[in-house]
Amino acid sequence: MHWLFRTNYRSFYLLNATQFLGALNDNIFKLLVIYLLINVKGPSAANAVLSLAGAIFVIPFLLFSSGAGVLADKISKRTIIVIAKVLELIIMMFAVVAVSLKWEIGAYTALFFMAAQSALFGPSKYGVIPELVEEKMVSKANGSMTSFTYLAIILGTFLASFITDITNKNFVLEAVFCVFIAIIGLLTSLGISRTQPQRSPKRINPFFLYEIYQTLKASKKVPHLLTAIFGSSFFLFVGAFTQLNIIPFAMQSLHLSEVGGGYLFLATAVGITIGAVISGQLSKDRIEPGISCSAGFFISLFFFTLSFFSSSLICTIMNLALLGIVGGGFLIPFDSFIQVHSPDEKRGQIIAAANFFSFIGVLFAAFCLYFISEELGFSAASGFALMGFLSLLANLFITGRLSCFFLPFFVQKILKRVRSFKVASPLPAPSDLVILQSPSWWDALLLFACLPQLKMLLPVPYFRRFPWINGLVDSLRIVPTDWASEASLQHLFEQIKELQEQGHSVCLFFHEKAKDASLVQSYQKALGRVSQNPVFVHGIKEKIARRFLLIRYYHKQITLTFSRWESSVF
Repeated sequence: MHWLFRTNYRSFYLLNATQFLGALNDNIFKLLVIYLLINVKGPSAANAVLSLAGAIFVIPFLLFSSGAGVLADKISKRTIIVIAKVLELIIMMFAVVAVSLKWEIGAYTALFFMAAQSALFGPSKYGVIPELVEEKMVSKANGSMTSFTYLAIILGTFLASFITDITNKNFVLEAVFCVFIAIIGLLTSLGISRTQPQRSPKRINPFFLYEIYQTLKASKKVPHLLTAIFGSSFFLFVGAFTQLNIIPFAMQSLHLSEVGGGYLFLATAVGITIGAVISGQLSKDRIEPGISCSAGFFISLFFFTLSFFSSSLICTIMNLALLGIVGGGFLIPFDSFIQVHSPDEKRGQIIAAANFFSFIGVLFAAFCLYFISEELGFSAASGFALMGFLSLLANLFITGRLSCFFLPFFVQKILKRVRSFKVASPLPAPSDLVILQSPSWWDALLLFACLPQLKMLLPVPYFRRFPWINGLVDSLRIVPTDWASEASLQHLFEQIKELQEQGHSVCLFFHEKAKDASLVQSYQKALGRVSQNPVFVHGIKEKIARRFLLIRYYHKQITLTFSRWESSVF
């Protein structure tokens, strides 16, 4: 990441250092409160302390994120960052008093206000990135920010556990260390260049839920922005559950102490750091949500394997690290998409709304931990298996809504490894209607790699049983198979024209060639009635012999051509 060392990014370096120190302090202090109260109340109270601390840490983000987003769009984001760091220093000084007195309410109060200043900091620290770096560098900047955030989680988790160990649970010394970190964070924030305020006329509304609703309505006008917000929020839900559940998991399945469980999360945090950097590099100069969709399926897989191999420390560490790597790959494209595609005058409010739902996820993670362990009586390992199932369902929804990103990514990065193709003719214009006849779905998928923003129309009787696909899978549309009605025909081509005006390529895909011959003819007659001259896709398949060491194998290659005449080569 040589770009990180360019001198014209000095303010971004200082922003990264400021948020690193803030995240470091958040994690050290949160674990400090948890270890202190478990030490005072006994190991039997571990689940209750974890759930309550998790909930208290989240509530300020729900209460104040919307207002913080409005402020970020109204005044200089740099000014808000400095104010947040001043507040952090004051709160940490109060925390020293609360910890020295072993004052439970005081410790929870300090945790609440620490989260409140982080909620104020959040929209500005992410919203200011496009103001400090060029648009093409936003994905890499987010990769760097996320890497340093999880490096802070790694270091914070380690230091909280390590200082607790080596000082024989001297929690006051640990709180003083948090004050020292807050001082350094304030100094780095002062070095960030001043940014121009957006001067949004929006006012802070105490009825913040209504404000968030209005922000979501505005976000709906930007294609796929709501799905990106959901994906980013779901990541925080999964991450929070993993961090909370890993301590009882370590105590129940691996027979470690609560401090040992804190060490285990280091593997996930290291993995997220690595995954964030890899995702930023794979994205190159563009935002690639297809990476998120692919990584989501692996998140589900590694939750299941974590539950299945729960008695093995080595397997647990490996699974947690792999879970972190794919988690980092899942998050970065979503955060980058939100920052780049949000309107300038509403970026802070949209990021604040995303933060609100992210911390709804964190609050729900604390509730899930309590409900699964205390009410249902499930083990921590079973909790990870349940999370694997929920992750699978959520990622199926996300992938369906973002299929226009996932399918081209899948073809270019994965399918081409086993089924390559080349195009031997000029590509059709977006205003051309493309017709494909093939018994193979693989052939249809190849078109997503060469036709921009493709929408696939499926006049297949079987799929008429599943009308919900039209709402779930964004790139696929089910259309009727009988065009006796002139009104139905006109409605179809109005849909096609609307999609083409939006910049989409449109393809009619007839899946079963032999059975669909009469159906294709009826479509051709219908197309003639509305003066449509479709483009047909022709493919020639061949097997190419290749050799790997002493092993000879065959690689399938397809040559695609587009023309105005019909063929049945596929």
